[in-house]
Amino acid sequence: MRDGRPTKEKIRHAALALFVERGADAVSLRDIAEAVGIRPSTIYVHWASREALVTELFVEGYGAYGARVAAAIADADGFAAKLEAAIRTVCRLESEDHTLFKFLLLTQHGSLSVIGDGDRNPIDLLGHLIADAARSGEISAPDPALLTAFVVGAVVQPATFRLYGRIDRSLEEMANEIVATCLSLALGRSAAAVPFPAAHEHP
Repeated sequence: MRDGRPTKEKIRHAALALFVERGADAVSLRDIAEAVGIRPSTIYVHWASREALVTELFVEGYGAYGARVAAAIADADGFAAKLEAAIRTVCRLESEDHTLFKFLLLTQHGSLSVIGDGDRNPIDLLGHLIADAARSGEISAPDPALLTAFVVGAVVQPATFRLYGRIDRSLEEMANEIVATCLSLALGRSAAAVPFPAAHEHP
């Protein structure tokens, strides 16, 4: 029996590249098939539609990011260290696979609804981290969900500016500044007042 996994992987890689280049809504299954050098009908062996392909790529990619962030949080001790580890992991992920990172960033608004809390997605992981710290009194956060939104924005907006050419540096190159900003938001202090030796320890 013929193994279709290599073809499926080629389809996935071609689809990611095209979705990032043109936008998911502007790419047809025929476009993807032409990029791979196969008939469009071959794609239907693996996915019922373009939307199903987009959803699978998003769920798998976002889930993988969630696993990496969860591992980083688990390895750190204390709220500030856990938050720093989570943010640095996200910044590193952009450099590791820029195409996947851009795809997740570009399609998140249409795809986040298919991600459940049980899927350990990065945003909910940060939300739980902040909510737990607020409950324990480690931080003061009358509205943990709002604070989570601020912290997520401190990461996503630089990534968006980079995506559209307004910032030239990668997230990893900006990690010290992004982490310092997230810590200042979470700890309720100005960025200059946040004790942050780690910023000088990480290149």
